[in-house]
Amino acid sequence: MEDITQEQPKIVAEFQKIIQAGMLSHAYLIDDASSQIRNQMAIWLAQSQFCENLQDGVPDQTCQACKTIAMGDNPDVLQVTTDKQSIGVDDIKYFKKEANMTATQGNRRILIINEAEKMTSAASNNLLKTIEEPEGNLMMILLCNSSKQVLPTIQSRVQIFHLSNKSNTDEINDLEAEGYKESFAKTALEISDIKNLLTMPGDNYLSLQTAISTWLRQCNNAQMDSFIDIQTDIMPMIENKNHQQIFFDMMNQIFSDILSIRYQIKDPVLIKEDVLSKKTIPEIVDFSDYLFKAEEMWKSNVSFQSILEDMSLKYVS
Repeated sequence: MEDITQEQPKIVAEFQKIIQAGMLSHAYLIDDASSQIRNQMAIWLAQSQFCENLQDGVPDQTCQACKTIAMGDNPDVLQVTTDKQSIGVDDIKYFKKEANMTATQGNRRILIINEAEKMTSAASNNLLKTIEEPEGNLMMILLCNSSKQVLPTIQSRVQIFHLSNKSNTDEINDLEAEGYKESFAKTALEISDIKNLLTMPGDNYLSLQTAISTWLRQCNNAQMDSFIDIQTDIMPMIENKNHQQIFFDMMNQIFSDILSIRYQIKDPVLIKEDVLSKKTIPEIVDFSDYLFKAEEMWKSNVSFQSILEDMSLKYVS
């Protein structure tokens, strides 16, 4: 695993200045990069509050206190993680209650929420109350793919740090072991999180991309049998929730690519042609909005296949 100080030198330097000045906030949101890198950044920040040999705001990461945090054994550093599609209000209430207990290893309690974009509206609003009125010496660190995926009210009340999306050598090597070519591994990492990509072999990833593009072309030509393609061409490649998330990631990137192609804003990432060329810009925006709603329904445990079938009918019309 690469050292976070080398992996994200700019953000580390910014936090170093804040720590040295004693100006740490009670709530941060850290996005971009991968879930592994985001978590490493949060762990480094937590270590800075307990390190026995802190030098110029930088934890040594080798003392017993730092090692304990890295292993997840410090009771004052709590992590919210889930394999479910969403983080519910009961999850947030439980960890808030734990986080607000008296610190045992130092003067601060730290609550790290991984994949904060998974929080339901009720969970987000419940957390918002604590962000607005923090209790005790509690620091909250929210980690997510994009800050835009959390409530605007939360965004406005936390300090946001964007990590560098430069490809991580370890992650590229891991994907190459799963059959991804280096160039395509870098592309895939721009779109999806490493933990999801590692569940899908490289050949399957390419096949899914092709199937989605073909399906959208059929929707573009108002072919009603695109509804059937969901069942015959796409669903057989979607074996688990990680693959379902990859599907949504690909779709979001394709809509972004279409706008890039039409307006020549930047080079497209996933596709090279406008697969919805017969649709107007307002229709593309409407489709993108519907995709966002569909993903929210999926997080609320609505059937993935039902969502795709409804989406197909929407895009054909």
